[in-house]
Amino acid sequence: MFSTRTYRVRVQVGNWMLIAVLSALTIYLIWEGNGLLIAGALLLLLVIIERTIHTEYQLSKESLTVNYGKLSKRQIIPMNSIKRIERIRRIRIGKKALITYLLIVYGEDKTVTVMPKDEEAFIKQLMEIKKHETRQ
Repeated sequence: MFSTRTYRVRVQVGNWMLIAVLSALTIYLIWEGNGLLIAGALLLLLVIIERTIHTEYQLSKESLTVNYGKLSKRQIIPMNSIKRIERIRRIRIGKKALITYLLIVYGEDKTVTVMPKDEEAFIKQLMEIKKHETRQ
């Protein structure tokens, strides 16, 4: 009845700003010629870009899988352990929030944050799966 669907991450302005600052720092370190710091900055930049671009969320009737990219461990959350989902909005300017994400509470007070591009469709599918689960 429910098909597995993958949602891409919504990249926020703060992520791009962090990448820009780390890139500028890396260029400066290359200019100065400090090899060990260059290697560290490049490694950190690689991990952040990888997580920013390749994070995805996969919803199936059995679980929510949060894949943070090839360099990070994926997190699998059984659907029956999800207790609630909250929409969080931080740093408001007028009516617009600069930082928005979904906080999913599962298990024994464990949490995971997700930022899918299509937030409404993600919530709708998650609620449909949970509703179907409670009927069985």
